[in-house]
Amino acid sequence: MSISPIQSNVPEVTSKKKNLLSKIISQKHLLIMLAPCLIWVILFCYTPLWGWYLAFVRYRPGFPISSAPWVGLENFDRFLFKSLDFGRVMRNTIVVNILTLIISMPLEISLAIVIYEMRFKVYKRVMQTISYLPYFISWVIVGGIFFQFLSMQGVVNNLLIALGITKEPIMFLGMPSMAWPILIFTRIWKNLGWSTIVYLGAMGGIDPNLYEAAYVDGAGRMKRIWHITLPGLAPTISVLLILAAGGLISGSFEQVYVFQNPANMEYADTIDTMVFRMGLQQANFSYATAVGIFNTFCSLALLVFVNAVIKRINGRSLF
Repeated sequence: MSISPIQSNVPEVTSKKKNLLSKIISQKHLLIMLAPCLIWVILFCYTPLWGWYLAFVRYRPGFPISSAPWVGLENFDRFLFKSLDFGRVMRNTIVVNILTLIISMPLEISLAIVIYEMRFKVYKRVMQTISYLPYFISWVIVGGIFFQFLSMQGVVNNLLIALGITKEPIMFLGMPSMAWPILIFTRIWKNLGWSTIVYLGAMGGIDPNLYEAAYVDGAGRMKRIWHITLPGLAPTISVLLILAAGGLISGSFEQVYVFQNPANMEYADTIDTMVFRMGLQQANFSYATAVGIFNTFCSLALLVFVNAVIKRINGRSLF
């Protein structure tokens, strides 16, 4: 007597359910610890997504959302094809983020290697503390600091005049061409030390026997860094590069908003500040929501694309 395929699969399905249940029971403490984080993500990341409905209607503040007329993709069409700001904000956002990534990642890796290679623990701790400190300063304070340094009577202008480089003070914060360098420099300065933590953790996981074997074979410090440290950091670099790709279309709103002014708006206006201006300042919530949705899907597409490229190159990926 032959057994039908459905009957033959019943024991296999039952065993899979038992294995899943046993895994859940064995990891119940981890799941309980995960529950608050999961609830937080659902409440603050997924529940607000109902607001995306505003992007497809013509909503007016003070009136019920249910009474707003349906306009479909009209708000997206206004931003992508009819807005004079689209090209400008896309250019500023992408250029600043890409240049920041290109410059900051090698600096972060280099700083992490320098800190890791220090033999005196006191120097290492001092170096780590000094490099971490800017991360804990708010962008408002950072803006105030650089406003003082770059003002007409600031330290930078006084130094340039004293060295004979310029005869008159330069209005750095009022020059549109200086917006990108200021945004890139301040973001790197603030986040450089904090970003090295991941690289230091990855270097701590490299087998010390590799360094000892290389030292015995006569390899100098630079060769050990090139042939052991950097290959050991390759998986971490790949993952961080993939994660950074998701933020190339968005940016640090607080930073850009602090350094933005009418004089440099042409080069300091990004998608995030445009959403803020259209949504909260001009109360055009439907248009701002459409821009935010466009930003989200562009970031997701970049994340998937870079993940696929890196997976094809070295076989490492997030998913």
